[in-house]
Amino acid sequence: MRVLNICFYITETSSILSHRDEFEKKYQSIYKNIISFFCNQQNSHFSLSISGFLLSWIDREHPEFTQLLSKVINRKQCEILGGGFYNPVFPLLSPPDRTGQIELMNSEVRRSLGKRPRGMTISHSVWDNNLVSCFQSCGMEYALLDSSLIPKERQCYLPLLVTEQGKGINVLAVSREFIPNILIAPREYLRNLFDTINYLTKDDQYNSLTEERVVAIKIDENQFLKLYESKWFSKLFSVAEEFFSDTIKITLPTEFLHRSGLKVPSYIPAGIQSDVAKWAKKPYEETSNTSSQPTIFDFLLTYPQNKALYNRMLYITMLINQSKGDKARKKIAREKLWIAQSGEAYICDPDGIFANNAVRQHAYRNLTEAEKLVREAQKDGFKESVSSYDYNGDGFNEYICAMKQYNACISLNAAQISELDIIHNTGNYADSPRRIKQFDKVDDKYFRGLFIDHLFTVDEFSNYKKGNPTGSGIFSQVLFKQLDFESHRHEVKLSGSGYFSPLKAKVTLIKKYIANSDGFTVQYILKNESPFDIKGVFVVESNYAQTDFSSVKANSYKVVVISNEEKSELDAKDAPRSAKKVSYAQITDTSNDISFVYDLNEPSDITCMPLFFRRPSSFSDALSITGNAFVASICWNVDLEVGKDIEKNITYSIIVPKKKKSKK
Repeated sequence: MRVLNICFYITETSSILSHRDEFEKKYQSIYKNIISFFCNQQNSHFSLSISGFLLSWIDREHPEFTQLLSKVINRKQCEILGGGFYNPVFPLLSPPDRTGQIELMNSEVRRSLGKRPRGMTISHSVWDNNLVSCFQSCGMEYALLDSSLIPKERQCYLPLLVTEQGKGINVLAVSREFIPNILIAPREYLRNLFDTINYLTKDDQYNSLTEERVVAIKIDENQFLKLYESKWFSKLFSVAEEFFSDTIKITLPTEFLHRSGLKVPSYIPAGIQSDVAKWAKKPYEETSNTSSQPTIFDFLLTYPQNKALYNRMLYITMLINQSKGDKARKKIAREKLWIAQSGEAYICDPDGIFANNAVRQHAYRNLTEAEKLVREAQKDGFKESVSSYDYNGDGFNEYICAMKQYNACISLNAAQISELDIIHNTGNYADSPRRIKQFDKVDDKYFRGLFIDHLFTVDEFSNYKKGNPTGSGIFSQVLFKQLDFESHRHEVKLSGSGYFSPLKAKVTLIKKYIANSDGFTVQYILKNESPFDIKGVFVVESNYAQTDFSSVKANSYKVVVISNEEKSELDAKDAPRSAKKVSYAQITDTSNDISFVYDLNEPSDITCMPLFFRRPSSFSDALSITGNAFVASICWNVDLEVGKDIEKNITYSIIVPKKKKSKK
């Protein structure tokens, strides 16, 4: 190797949840310094990757930045990188959404800066070879991809040519091990970088074909700020000109690719960059030396909440693609879908901080808004329906209830409501995780949705009221079977069975959902199929997801009950609370002013409690609370003789705020 080409590029770290004040602070502290550096250091060369939503905000609020950046780009000192407007995870998207997100970003760059991007970044380097044709059709000449995805035999510090069905795109490997360190002087950094790559490539097969190599190095905006404030980068470019003018060129990717003729034909298997992939095999645990490269789908299977959001996103994508109505509403619905496709809602960042509840609920809200718009766009008006198909790809049919006030998914797993999206523009109320023993000291053996059923002994129920896992999992861990499904009547009838401990007495539960515009009627028939009389407690449990994100412990739920014809409030914000002989219970999410009402055919006890979840942090060895759920359980004492059954009914209503009438 005679010449090493270095392509630095700066990336941002904004969140889809960032608001105006955060953008303003970021602009004043970072991006003003970036443009100042470009203007003052005209021998510098950097590529710049900014999300579409941040670029749009900067151009609107600080047009002086984009005007100066446009001049810097025109003198070929800087190159703006493209990608998806909302930093999506491309393999999870349908082809129209992939193209749409890239074209939206291209349009924003062209509008604000006068030139379209020729290269792109990929969120978390989540790669699949079938992306090639999409990228090329959107005018992308190259993509930057983390070096951990590149096969060892192709790690040669040369452009890779990746093809798919006759279409191709160049790939430049991004080497994280070469990120500048403020403690290493610029001259020493450049010498070490040249020597290292020269050593790694001295005996490879490409030495006879080219005297040049190339390395792409990513620097996030915070790292750049530290290096800028210490004058490190100013010294770097001066040192490069003075001491390494014949051996090192700090350049832009497009400039190098147009000058270099050699491209190495390659195939890159599907995968994720290594610092994310290490979390993909076990929940919240790092793994290494895996036999195969994990993909984004391995990651989703490891984290069911992220997979559930993906299922919802696919459902909304299908609704939009099938919509034949109002084109304007359909267009806005697709824009809401694209917002919900932000990659940070589906995956963790490289530090191991996982997609948090707030980001996921933000995605759910945008998906619900998209569904609302699709409903409004229908020519014949929205019609309520209950359909059955494999919604989540588990091999079993689920029941999708598209009703006036909500969209719900009923699963055969525990016959629970595994998703509940209120059309009044809110998130998924069934989006609650399970406790994991390693972090929460106890293991939950079932998924925490809504209308999960248990049959406990008296002792087990005593433990349950304290928030402890207990029982043998009757009904909560049972795969139910369909007895009857009448779509036109919005009825789903399911059956499950189990063995009541400690007698191992067989019991069956027939559970019938009747969906209506404002909720459900849920009917239960619990039967003793054993030769023993049994006594226990039948519990119907619902887990409401966190919706107030002012703090990880925030609890927005208020409970009002009618017991013995007296109305009272049950304060269960911080600890378990119970009430007896309840005929009516109303659980209100005060952050969204939405209420869930249980109207019972027979008085029952009710137990409510907050449940906190702890997870590891990349910044500390100590576990920290990362979120919570609010548990509400309807509890009936049961005394079943041999062959006898009992029936219980719950009328479940969803009350959303009424629109205020405008004053004349």
